[in-house]
Amino acid sequence: MVDIRVAIIEDHSLTRIGMRSSLNEQEGIQVVGDEATASNGLKLLQSTKPDIAIVDIGLPDRDGIWLVQQFRESLMSETAAQTKVIMLTSFAKEQMVLAAFAAGADSYCVKTIKFELLLEALHITHEGQSWIDPAIARIVLKHTRQGAAAMVKPNATQTVTISAIDPEQASILQADPLTNRELEVLELIVQGYSNNEIAQKLYLSLGSVKVYVRGVLNKLCASDRTQAAVLALRAGLLN
Repeated sequence: MVDIRVAIIEDHSLTRIGMRSSLNEQEGIQVVGDEATASNGLKLLQSTKPDIAIVDIGLPDRDGIWLVQQFRESLMSETAAQTKVIMLTSFAKEQMVLAAFAAGADSYCVKTIKFELLLEALHITHEGQSWIDPAIARIVLKHTRQGAAAMVKPNATQTVTISAIDPEQASILQADPLTNRELEVLELIVQGYSNNEIAQKLYLSLGSVKVYVRGVLNKLCASDRTQAAVLALRAGLLN
C-alpha cells in the first residue's frame, strides 16, 4: 500500500514535533517534512507536493491562508489540487475560525483536536472528502445567521431555493428544493448531531431521520454528512 505523504506547517515546536512523531508511527503514513513558518512551508509544499498538508492558520511570518493561496497559485491547478489541505485553527478565536473556513481548505480542525480525530480527518481528507470539526461548524453557522441569509421564495412556506453553489447543483435544487424539514435536519447535521440525537430533537423516528438525511445528501450532491455540512456553511444555506 502506498503511504499517504504528509507535510506539517506549524510554528509551535512541541505540537509540530509531537504530530510528526505520532503520524510517522502510523502504518501507511509518511511525514515528508515539517516547517515552522509560512515562507519555508511554501517551499516545502512546492518541493514535496504532499498528499496532505496540515497547515496552522496562525504562523509567525504570514498566515496559513496566504500559504495555501500561494501554493495553489504557484503550480498548475491540477497539480496543486492533488495536495489536500487540513487547516488548523484556534477554537478560542472566532475570527480565526472564520478566516480558516474562508481559506477554502479541504478540512478544518481545532488545534486542541485529539490525535485519533486528526487521524480520522487525515484519512477522510485523503479520500477526497471534507472533515469539519463540529466546534468550527457551530461558529460558522452562528456567523452565517448573523450575516448572509439563505434566499427564500416570497410565497414559499414548504421549500427553500438555494444559491451560491455550482450550476449543476443549483439546477438539481431548483427542480427538487430542500423542504423545511430537510433544512432542519441539515442544520443539526452542521452542528454535529448524530441521527439518534436529531430524532430526539425533532421528535421523529430514527427511520424518518435517515430518510431525511438521505434526501439532503442527494439534493446537495454530497457523498457524506461532512461534505453536506461544508457545502451548507460555505454557500450560506441556513439563515
